Amino acid sequence: MMCEDCGIRTANFHLMTIINGEKVERNLCPVCMAKHQKQIPGMDLTNLAGILNNILENKTGKGKQEIDPELAQITCDQCGMTYGEFQKCGMLGCANCYKAFKEPMNALLKRLHGNTQHAGRIPDGAHSGVSIRINIDRLKQKLQVAIADEEYEQAAKIRDAIRALTAQLERQKEDIRVRPPERIEYREGGDENA
Repeated sequence: MMCEDCGIRTANFHLMTIINGEKVERNLCPVCMAKHQKQIPGMDLTNLAGILNNILENKTGKGKQEIDPELAQITCDQCGMTYGEFQKCGMLGCANCYKAFKEPMNALLKRLHGNTQHAGRIPDGAHSGVSIRINIDRLKQKLQVAIADEEYEQAAKIRDAIRALTAQLERQKEDIRVRPPERIEYREGGDENA
């Protein structure tokens, strides 16, 4: 399909605009799309983070939020990126930025997603070991609460459950290490029993 503006290049974009209730749809090439982007305020398709930020601002009804000057000055010691730069562009500079901006990013994730820990499904095949580890982590949290509340009998039961799950996890790991790899032999002639 050719671009509806220039008629020269292949159209890669489908632009739909609604102005005064009138919907206009056009198929555009990247060059013509870039021209149209400049005409539409707040629209920069080359910056996905900017698009998402615009959507969130419009959805929540909030304009651009003020950047806290203290947070904006937090700097990654490896790449030199500041948290203020991250807030503007929406992309981190290096892997160490996750550590450098841990606290403000946790607050951001909590505000956007309601939580800072993944609570989704476990992929098939990884289920048993992962679910045991998750249960161990949950029991460790309960153990800390029980000890803090001085419920020592309950804490002992939880401790025993943690030990049992840890032993089960170790047995699974051992089974994987001990089990020899399967051998598949191919013999010519189609006689698989020979």
